[in-house]
Amino acid sequence: MATVTGMRGLLAGAVIAAAACFAAPTSAVAHGGVALEQDECVLRIGPNTMHFIGYQRSGEEAEFCEDIANTGPTVIALTPVSPDLRDMAVGIRIIKAVGEEKEKANLDAVTVAYIAPKVYRNGAMTFEHDFNQSGHYVGIVTVRDDLGNEWVSRFPFSVGLYTFWGMIEYILYGVGFFSLVGLLWWALRASAKKKAQTGDAIA
Repeated sequence: MATVTGMRGLLAGAVIAAAACFAAPTSAVAHGGVALEQDECVLRIGPNTMHFIGYQRSGEEAEFCEDIANTGPTVIALTPVSPDLRDMAVGIRIIKAVGEEKEKANLDAVTVAYIAPKVYRNGAMTFEHDFNQSGHYVGIVTVRDDLGNEWVSRFPFSVGLYTFWGMIEYILYGVGFFSLVGLLWWALRASAKKKAQTGDAIA
């Protein structure tokens, strides 16, 4: 009975460890101006940094700091890390990724969401946008101080698309999961067989 209980405990541990592996892709390093540092998404803007948090309310809430898995209402929050940002005006523009030439030719035509820079309490900015179309986008965050100095940070991201590297990442985690479970199952079977042989020899 103790052997069976021990086997169940080890298998449960394997499942938990594998589940942790599956959860890891949601905290992958982002591209552009956003990166993962100490389990927090950080947006670098000039000499300063901000925490970047995004999530979708539909279904199971999952935070992200890079590509958004599904279309639909999405909440994005920007919270200053650097104290200097707390008194600065913060704004954001989200545009379709159409290339630099088309963007410069008519920025308003490719803009899907825009919030003009303004000073927020404690510098924290939160807004919601409904991404009704899948595709590639660019987020442009602007901060401005009282002297008129302005810093801009851009970060590309996708909505509702399965990227090649994203698929490879999940495949690797899946291979790791089944390899871990298979290895533990083989070790437990070998251990149980060895104990059985030892018991027969003693008998």
